[in-house]
Amino acid sequence: MHRFYFPLLDASEKTLELTDPALVHQLNKVLRFKVREEFFLFNAHQQEARVVVEDIGKKKVRVKVAEVVKNHTEPRLKVTLIQAIPKKPALFELIVQKATEIGVHTIIPLITERTEGRRLPRPERLRAIATEATEQSRRLHLPTISQPITFEQALEYGPKVYMAYEYEEARFLLDHPPTPIHDIFLLIGPEGGFSQKEVHAAREAKLNLFTFGPRILRMETAAISALSLLLLAYPDR
Repeated sequence: MHRFYFPLLDASEKTLELTDPALVHQLNKVLRFKVREEFFLFNAHQQEARVVVEDIGKKKVRVKVAEVVKNHTEPRLKVTLIQAIPKKPALFELIVQKATEIGVHTIIPLITERTEGRRLPRPERLRAIATEATEQSRRLHLPTISQPITFEQALEYGPKVYMAYEYEEARFLLDHPPTPIHDIFLLIGPEGGFSQKEVHAAREAKLNLFTFGPRILRMETAAISALSLLLLAYPDR
């Protein structure tokens, strides 16, 4: 069943009027919803409701709240992905989409010594991608995508950071797993990898360096793999 992010959802109301032009267009023209058909709405306050179409027009859709839904899809572990900006903006879009589906809490773009790309997709474009991924994956939390930070700023998070480094010796991500009561930060570098200066600074700042093994992963593969490992280590329920 279709799900839509609706910030104004108040599950205590009996009926709701949807007037957002994009949502109305999606329901009316794209999906061609009819009276008595059902879908889900959710907001940023962990509320979700099953609603039934009562009336549908060109500029608004009126729905009845049929049921307040208990949703338990959010991970116990809150992971912030600090992701080096790729050379191609489309690659960052892919990372936002997949990280959202897996369960990331926040995404922070990163600028390192070897970061070739400094241009991100438009904020509204990234938010739309994250929103669609949240709807599709049955999540309730819409990840925040922050302004870019430097590597030096990332170091300030200290021991909460798990940094992927291909030449780390035999220490894997879950050798010393984080506790689920703390937020953690996952640091993924650029296409050219981290510089030796950055690696030295990371060790000095007590970051947790880890390896994926003998194979070198692309940055998007590393981000998706690490998020999957971390969040599978702590089942949502």
